[in-house]
Amino acid sequence: MKKNQGFTLIELMIAIMIFAIISIISYRIISSLLITKQVVTSSQNKWGNLAQSINRIGVAINHSIPLVIRSSDGGPLSAVLGKQKLDNAFDAQLELSTSGSIGDPIYGTTPPKRIGFRFVGDTLYIVSWPVLNRVITSTPRVDALLNNIHSFHVTFLYPDKQWRDTWPLDEPSISILPTGIKIELEMKSGEQIMRQWALW
Repeated sequence: MKKNQGFTLIELMIAIMIFAIISIISYRIISSLLITKQVVTSSQNKWGNLAQSINRIGVAINHSIPLVIRSSDGGPLSAVLGKQKLDNAFDAQLELSTSGSIGDPIYGTTPPKRIGFRFVGDTLYIVSWPVLNRVITSTPRVDALLNNIHSFHVTFLYPDKQWRDTWPLDEPSISILPTGIKIELEMKSGEQIMRQWALW
């Protein structure tokens, strides 16, 4: 007599158990890979945004010029203005006049601008004024530059080689640039960044 061909119940149960174990292991591996990808992507985005923001500040500082402008009330505003206490919605801890460009391969042709960097809450903003000399109706554009910031501190290097958190010190200094500018930034996640720029 011929024996019946096929699997016994025990063999089927063993096969199903092996398949279940392989499925669980595969699910855990895929889940771990997805979590790792999310963490890496989040980290890349954070550091990319941070690098882009610091570069934006650096470009503005490197293009700063000793150009005094007029405020909306007709008074002079220093070429570089630094303060810790903000008095209105458009004030910034760092504000400066920047040079324009003619036929630059990256920036094209742009006029001189007045740009500020404003830290409020946990966000760093860039404040871009449409004109250099302001009138009562002048309103700047305010764009978020970087989020989740714990602290943002700007200091200025004076001719006496001392760092101070305001600029200018007196009226005659409004038409000159500080010797250097230092930015200290701390993220809520604990990272601390310090950058310095020399102005000659």
